[in-house]
Amino acid sequence: MDDGLASGEVLDPGNDVREHISFFVRGDRDGLMTRRLLAFMTDPRASVRRTTFELLDQLCSGHSDWRLVADAAESALSDVDPWVRRVAAVLLVRTAGPDRAVAVLTASTDLVVRTAIVEAMPWHRVMRPEVTLEGLRSDPVPAVRLLAHAAVLSEDDSWPALDAAIRAALQARAGDPDPPGSRLAKSAGEHWAGALVRVDREKDCCVWAQRLTDSVEAAEVRREGVRMAVTAMRAWRAAPGRVTPTLTTLLKEEPSEVRTAALHALAASLTASRLAADDLAAVLDDPDLGAVAAIALGSIGDHRAVPHLVRLMLSDSSEPRLAGAFRAVARTGGDPAAPVAAAWRILAALPVSCAPELPMRVLAAFGPGAAAAVPELVARLDGAENDTPDWTFYVLEQIGPAAAVAVSRLREYPVQGATSALLHITQDRTVAERYLAECQEEPRRGRFTSKLLTWLAEHGGLSVRQHRQVRSLFKVPGFEQVESAGALWLHEGPAAAAQLLEVLPKYLSDDLRGPQALRVLAMMGPHARPILDRLDRSIAARRRTQFGIGDDDAEMRADERLLAATIATCGQIAGGV
Repeated sequence: MDDGLASGEVLDPGNDVREHISFFVRGDRDGLMTRRLLAFMTDPRASVRRTTFELLDQLCSGHSDWRLVADAAESALSDVDPWVRRVAAVLLVRTAGPDRAVAVLTASTDLVVRTAIVEAMPWHRVMRPEVTLEGLRSDPVPAVRLLAHAAVLSEDDSWPALDAAIRAALQARAGDPDPPGSRLAKSAGEHWAGALVRVDREKDCCVWAQRLTDSVEAAEVRREGVRMAVTAMRAWRAAPGRVTPTLTTLLKEEPSEVRTAALHALAASLTASRLAADDLAAVLDDPDLGAVAAIALGSIGDHRAVPHLVRLMLSDSSEPRLAGAFRAVARTGGDPAAPVAAAWRILAALPVSCAPELPMRVLAAFGPGAAAAVPELVARLDGAENDTPDWTFYVLEQIGPAAAVAVSRLREYPVQGATSALLHITQDRTVAERYLAECQEEPRRGRFTSKLLTWLAEHGGLSVRQHRQVRSLFKVPGFEQVESAGALWLHEGPAAAAQLLEVLPKYLSDDLRGPQALRVLAMMGPHARPILDRLDRSIAARRRTQFGIGDDDAEMRADERLLAATIATCGQIAGGV
């Protein structure tokens, strides 16, 4: 336990020590394990005290009454380390009753403690919260005033006056750094924007983003305006159209933190990137902003980004969206020559036992356009040091018939990846049929099985046994059900329409399975007309779909992609009438 707390690894999900502690705390939360943890709250190492409080906070289940921990947290509010005080204050709110937390808030004069309590307080559980919040709205601490104003905004109807008060509190707080160790890690503008999101004030949020980014404002306030714009785009589908002109104006300014923040905001949204494409292209050669602009343009399939994306790949960039940018460019017909040559160059410089993910993803993205790399890929099969060179299999599969030279080597691997590559290269039904013959007649699991059955349905149809396999997989909720739906439609046609229309709508709000469900609905054409009202409602929704990805910007882009796919599907269904 000492080692885990000292290193901070105990906070990592799945960590063995964490799991051990969690098991015993769940069994008896006031027992020996909890008391051993509490002993570390007085450890001379500030980092250990911080980690201990963070761990206890994570072990809380919502806002619960945990008197033993609450007492320890309150005693730590005088800790010399501000980060410890911050986390302890949050823990106090989560483990003590709201009345106790309000009492501590009223008595405390510590900026870090008071800000943390106001920020973490579940005001809906406080008796007559308006009384406490009314006093906090005139608090001498700007951060506290801002948080109190934001909390009141959820209930208060006198919005113009409240906006002015929040604006004053925001300007006073904007230049202050967040208290160390802020668990919520939100800036002043993000708090205010979050309150506007809660009461669905889209126009107000976008207008204030524009006002705060005005050139007459201090840099700190302008950055908060950009953050409000980002929060708005994450919450409302129409917000990118409202705030993009404001953000592109900032791109034309001299280099500054505000200009950089504006570029990152535009790059976060696919819609904003499309609206600002020419402005992003104008900064591609900027030594500081060019990489972000290239990723943004590549992600919307803009071919102007390709030379810059290639340079990023050759520089061994760790940008997580780089592979996705190449995929988007490939989908829009980008010239594969330079990306494929660069990926081949990287592979050729490495031992054949290596298969670095980025160049492999790039080759796979361009599929048949990456045929020039086949000799290098075959060499990797020859030099593989494990039984499943999965990336090589996948790339060869995407290249397809142009990778025929790899067939003999692929036949030596009795694994799914090699089987899939063989099928797509040879286009030989017997490859899939032999595999399926070894599978159960009524499988309950098997995404790969669903994939093979769909391919067969697309290339000549299914046997009686294979049809039973599809039917069995379609009974299983999850990926198997969605991925077998296409094969079911191809084989049964309109006779399966009613069942498909009953099942597929369940996945339309799923970022992973939704696109596949939409593809099947599009295949159904006019037979999917009963779903049009549901799709129209989804398209008309003002707020973004929440997916639980864990990354706000990734969730925004997932919603943008799913919305575009839904609109396209509606057109295909209606157009088939």
